[in-house]
Amino acid sequence: MNSEPNHNFSNLLKTPKEFDIKINVGEKPHINEFKAHSIILSARSDYFKVALSSRWVRKEEGFIIFDKPNISPPVFEIIINYIYTGTYSNNDEVSLLDIFIAADEIGLFEISQQVEKRLSETESAWKFPKDFITICKFLNGMEFYEKILKTCPSAEVQESVSSLDFSHYSCGTVEINEISKALCKNTTLTSLNLSNIQLGTINATLYLVFFFKQSGVNALADALCKNSVLTTLNLSSNKLGSEEENHYNNLGSEGGKAFADALCKNSTLNDLSLTCNNLGSEAGKAIADALCKNSTLIFLNLRCNNLGSEGGKALADALCNNSTLTILNLENNNLGSGGKAIADALCKNTTLSSLNLNINWIGTEGGKALADALCKNPTLKVLNLNRNSIGSEEGKALADALCKNSALTSLDLGENKLVSDEAKALAGALCKNSTLEDLNIECNNLGSEGGNALADTLCKNFTLTSLNLDDNDIGSEGGKALAGALCKNTTLTILDLSSNKLGSEGGKALADALCKNFTLTSLNLYDNDLGSEGGKALAGALCKNSTLTSLNLSSNKLGSEGGKAIADALCKNTTLRNLHLYYNFLELGSKEIKALSDALSDALCRNSTLTFLDLGYNNIGSEGVKSLAYALYKNSTLTSLVLDGNQIMSEGGEALGNALCKNSMLTTLNLHSNGIGLKGGKALANALCKNSTLTTLNLHSNLIGIKGGKALADALCKNSTLTSLNLQRNILGSEGGKALADALCKTSR
Repeated sequence: MNSEPNHNFSNLLKTPKEFDIKINVGEKPHINEFKAHSIILSARSDYFKVALSSRWVRKEEGFIIFDKPNISPPVFEIIINYIYTGTYSNNDEVSLLDIFIAADEIGLFEISQQVEKRLSETESAWKFPKDFITICKFLNGMEFYEKILKTCPSAEVQESVSSLDFSHYSCGTVEINEISKALCKNTTLTSLNLSNIQLGTINATLYLVFFFKQSGVNALADALCKNSVLTTLNLSSNKLGSEEENHYNNLGSEGGKAFADALCKNSTLNDLSLTCNNLGSEAGKAIADALCKNSTLIFLNLRCNNLGSEGGKALADALCNNSTLTILNLENNNLGSGGKAIADALCKNTTLSSLNLNINWIGTEGGKALADALCKNPTLKVLNLNRNSIGSEEGKALADALCKNSALTSLDLGENKLVSDEAKALAGALCKNSTLEDLNIECNNLGSEGGNALADTLCKNFTLTSLNLDDNDIGSEGGKALAGALCKNTTLTILDLSSNKLGSEGGKALADALCKNFTLTSLNLYDNDLGSEGGKALAGALCKNSTLTSLNLSSNKLGSEGGKAIADALCKNTTLRNLHLYYNFLELGSKEIKALSDALSDALCRNSTLTFLDLGYNNIGSEGVKSLAYALYKNSTLTSLVLDGNQIMSEGGEALGNALCKNSMLTTLNLHSNGIGLKGGKALANALCKNSTLTTLNLHSNLIGIKGGKALADALCKNSTLTSLNLQRNILGSEGGKALADALCKTSR
């Protein structure tokens, strides 16, 4: 392995006319060009054989141009030297792990084996790159993983391999069985994420599905029976099992039973997530039985599993016996009458601290039973009852329970059937309750009377920190009352009043309150018809307020005057970080839009705190975006910018592309539905070749076309930071799609 390098390698490459390929290796500013012969590369490596045979391969002046940004030049020099000479040599300055990954990708298994031997023999061979967990996915077999742990006892190695994330990974039977074998022997791995696992083949047959269910799921369950260190396991939305019939989605009933059996034997697991696995009532019963025997599990997530009333009742019985579980998520399980059984169990259970029963339609009986349970249960702190058909009787019962309960800190009653009377009852309870911090009553038609009642309570309550009153038809009078309460309240930090028909008068009242309030940090006023007057009033408040960090004014018909006032306020405000102005400047002329855009541009040049700005669907146009693009040259804080639906066209796309070449702060840019076309697409592609900070780019519905798609594909080979790119509905065609697919094969992301 340590033989001297073959210096004849350079002699093989003396005559330029013999070369037919130039390989650009590395990332800017450290890119090296390697000249080689495609016939030799293809003969020695299946990777190059496939990559260079594509008719989409790029050529310039008779040479094939090939980019490898995910491999460093020193590593590639070792690789290319081996391809030409058949010998492998490495100095200690190059990471063996980097060589291992590069050799594995290119299919040079002789090098992989030699590196594996070296790494498993001595700890000094390790360079500890930051992406160790990702590297583990490339390791051939988990037995090598075990060898590493035994020969490298340092804390750095142990910590790196204590958690593995294989989510959204395409696993075959070999990988699943290797992982299972490792779990049987492993003494270090404490956290394993296998959520959204895909079958190892795109065209999976029912035979493969059955095999996976029997071999993969059962193997993992058996491993849990033997493993003694794993504490966290995520199997959400899993495709390892089957539904017994014609679908290959989820663990299903049999898979659920297998893991239930494992819970009876395992003594270390404390966090298990099985969401969206179609477990059904039978598997629910099996898991319930396991909870009666298991003494370590503290967190169990069974969301979206169609457990039904029978599964709910079985889990209720388990809660009467189990003494370790503290967090249970049963959201969207069609529990029905099972909800009442769980409520009755809470009267006996003394360990559960968080219970999520969202979307279970527990109705009147379930609601009353839960109210009774809250009067007796001393441990539950978080209760979610969103969308459960809770009406008048049970709403009042829950309010009465809050007068007696001294443990609950968070209650979600959103999207039920509560009206003003229940709001008054809850308001009265909040005057007596001294523990509740978070209350969600969104979408309940409380009306102005309910708003007034809750406003009075805020003047007296000293524990509530978050209140959600979204979509309750509170009106301007209710808004004014709440504004008055904000002048006196000293604890509320989050208030959501979206979709409440507050109008300009309600907006003005809240603006006055913001000048006096010193605790509110987040205010949501989405869709309240505030108008330009309300917008100007709130802008004035922003010049004086020193605590608000998040403000949502989307869909409020602010117009150019209100928008400009907000923009001017940003030049003075020093605390706001998130600002939503989506859908506010409809049907404006070009002069108004230009004035508004210039004001926003000036604000971005001068503001030093704003990190998120949403200007979606404001008809800003290409000229307006040019002003904003100019601001991006100077702004040093904005990390996320939303400009969807603004008709910026190709000129706006080009302006933003030029700005991204110089901006070094923006990480997220949303340009959905802007008609930027080919020119704009190419400009943004060019920017991606130079920009080193953007991680998310949304170009959905922009008519970029085939050539634009190819330009973006080429950019992906050079860009090293982008992790999310949305190109839906862009008429890329098969050519553009193939170019992008080829680019993704070359990148390491």
